[in-house]
Amino acid sequence: MNPKHALTLAREGLSLLAEHETNALGDHLLALNRRVRVARKARSLGELLRDQLDLLPDTGARLHRDQRLRLQLLTGLRRDLRNAP
Repeated sequence: MNPKHALTLAREGLSLLAEHETNALGDHLLALNRRVRVARKARSLGELLRDQLDLLPDTGARLHRDQRLRLQLLTGLRRDLRNAP
């Protein structure tokens, strides 16, 4: 394997991973802001808990989607490095 080519592939792959992580962090911040807005509107502790529990499926789906994409990016990077000329 050409070391320069491997370094370029690694840099590109890590750049994609860093971009994904940055976007994921932004999404988490938006979700946190949403939770705070919802919490501020609650008129009681029960309503606060119910509203926050209602947001859990979205949180789980976002975390699952982020992890799946992260694994795809890492798998692609490994494959590219393994198959590089």
